[in-house]
Amino acid sequence: MEKLKILLIDDDKDFCKVIKEVLARTGKYKILVATGGEVGSILARCRWHKPHLILLDIMMSGLDGFELLKRFKKDKRTLYIPVIIVTGRTDLESKIRAEGLYCEDYLVKPFDSELLKSKIEDVLARHGIGHE
Repeated sequence: MEKLKILLIDDDKDFCKVIKEVLARTGKYKILVATGGEVGSILARCRWHKPHLILLDIMMSGLDGFELLKRFKKDKRTLYIPVIIVTGRTDLESKIRAEGLYCEDYLVKPFDSELLKSKIEDVLARHGIGHE
């Protein structure tokens, strides 16, 4: 069975490495990583790879995760890809803003890897995406 593609967008390379390893161990996912670039290049990469799910950080150097989320939801090619925010921001304003931009879930770093896997499974199931 084909692995589900998850696009992880975060400029913390160590975080990306850990998350990639954790999710790869499940045997269910192919993890694509974007650690930098501009909004346009990440959007193009997303359109090309057509991930089943996006894990998106809010605070990245030179890149605003909120702006990227807004652009994903305005583009008919990426509109239906579920997004889970993974961030260090704990403030209520950020959570409300993310929800208003139609993110599926909001995880504050650091978090337990089992919680992340559970949230991913829940979001994919809600969208009818997954292995039979």
